[in-house]
Amino acid sequence: MKLSIFTAEGKSFNDEIDYMVIHNEDGEVAILKDHIPIIIQIQSGYLKCVMGNHLKYAIIEQGILEFKDNNLSVLALDAEVGDTLENTKVSFEKMKKDKLEMTKKENIDLSKQERELKENIQKSKAGQL
Repeated sequence: MKLSIFTAEGKSFNDEIDYMVIHNEDGEVAILKDHIPIIIQIQSGYLKCVMGNHLKYAIIEQGILEFKDNNLSVLALDAEVGDTLENTKVSFEKMKKDKLEMTKKENIDLSKQERELKENIQKSKAGQL
């Protein structure tokens, strides 16, 4: 089976897997080769991907999983892939924290630019006769 995980930033994971177990707020679902087509919503949860003796984990936030014709596609707001569940959770939390800090910085920069624009408009006396 082919697994592809997509986020707002683009494709974050693409590989061949034997099967997958989805852990979300509704419980657990396993998808094996030739499973019937299915769509699953994942508000928050993780995927356990089995590739022979090797495991990969993907933490998913606000995602949709679709399985059809032995292709698993996951569209997620945020996703992080790793070799162990614990390390993947730590990486996911760090990524979320970094995004929050960047958003705060962007908001501060935007507020500063709005103030400067307002001051420049007032200085130029634009709109006055």
